Amino acid sequence: MSLGPKQMEEAIYRNLPKNTGKTLEEWIKALVKSKVKGIKEQIVWLKTQGLGSVQATFIARSHNKVENIYEDGDKLVDDLFSGDNKKFRKDYNTLLSKIKRFGNDVSVRPCKTYIPLYRNKQFITIKPVKQALAIGLAMKIPLTNNRITSPTNNIGSGRINKMVLIKQSSEIDEELIAIIKKAYDEN
Repeated sequence: MSLGPKQMEEAIYRNLPKNTGKTLEEWIKALVKSKVKGIKEQIVWLKTQGLGSVQATFIARSHNKVENIYEDGDKLVDDLFSGDNKKFRKDYNTLLSKIKRFGNDVSVRPCKTYIPLYRNKQFITIKPVKQALAIGLAMKIPLTNNRITSPTNNIGSGRINKMVLIKQSSEIDEELIAIIKKAYDEN
């Protein structure tokens, strides 16, 4: 199963002893002992100790008590639908409630700039864009539907290869839900 940002961080910490021979606490002690200052410099130092970029970044962030923005998914969603995007919140809630009816295996893992939904793999992203709600779809099946286009901007991960723009609440209809269900079924 694919991991969201929060789950990925937890997995990296959990797997540090197996992959590096040291726990998070031991890496932080080594970092303190190194007397390297500045988060960027600490990441560089940790990489010289054999860590990968992601491991080094998470360890340095943990040591420096950098807030993990992914801890509070509700806040990420609230932030995403604030300001000019507030008008799309009701449509997001409607869409999410319909998608969750597909099965209890739908997982919502908010990110800073979009909201991915997973089954076994990411199958949809939801992102407010200029004057619309962009629905990104990970689909293999070619569809001949004039509502579906190729993504014109970054609306999530590299898995997203199709897009539907929702400009009005009335566009969240049975046809759209059927399209999203196809993406769900494929993933």
